[in-house]
Amino acid sequence: MKTKIYFPVIVAVAMMTTFLGGCRSTDEYKKLAQAGTNYSNALNQLLDIAVETRINESSEELLLQDRTINRTFDNYKKFSDSDSNLINLVNLLKKHNSLLSKYFQMLQDLAGSNAPERTQTAIGGVINNLNTVGQTLRTSNLIENKEVFQGIGKLIVSSQIRGALKEELEKRNQTIMLELKTQQELLNILSTQIKSELKGIQDRQELRLVIEPLLKPTAIASEDVWITTRRELLTQELTAAELETASQALGDFQSIFQDFVEGRSSSARIDSLLTDIENLLSVIEKLKTKE
Repeated sequence: MKTKIYFPVIVAVAMMTTFLGGCRSTDEYKKLAQAGTNYSNALNQLLDIAVETRINESSEELLLQDRTINRTFDNYKKFSDSDSNLINLVNLLKKHNSLLSKYFQMLQDLAGSNAPERTQTAIGGVINNLNTVGQTLRTSNLIENKEVFQGIGKLIVSSQIRGALKEELEKRNQTIMLELKTQQELLNILSTQIKSELKGIQDRQELRLVIEPLLKPTAIASEDVWITTRRELLTQELTAAELETASQALGDFQSIFQDFVEGRSSSARIDSLLTDIENLLSVIEKLKTKE
């Protein structure tokens, strides 16, 4: 799947932080910008995998059922509707990503603007749309514990931030923390879901591609292909566990954003985030080679 999403939030924050005052090093800004580039790519690919694994898992289940009982159109439609619901959620999450990214870009414009009133008016429209999409995402049945969105307080904006930018962050930092929390929750849920669905794919493909050919009275036509397929399937569960661990670690961005707004150094956490992103991209690449 080649669908792309736009999520350079950390890049936008890195650009924004150049307006926060002079005590942080250029190297730290560069690391944050690099994290943003990698994070955007990783999230893009993770959402693609969420859709691909769902469709592959449901397709394998349909094939398994078809080998034992005669399926009806209604049976198929049930699976198809479930797949469509996930695709709709992912598309909504992409829209949320785009709006959040646009907001951070406007913060950069606000910090460097000689006419902040125009930017502030535009920000209001983006925030309204972002909150509308976020409210829909927070009602998703995937998020069972809605209480995680309660008690998100306002941040104390660092004295290093001044002017219209400080005014904007003081006004809306609680809203942005809520939207970042929304994405964090969905990211954690989707990564766990991917792990489970990869296990389902593994079990069904092992039966279809490894066990059933072995049990047939005729010899396996291509023994080398059979060995390769069996090896890849049996090692796929380990890759799925690595994916879950690496992707869940990315949820740390919310607290990294909080550190920057409140003026605390987070260089070590950015280094850790960069490592997590590299691990996630590596695991995603492993999954692609198994397709």
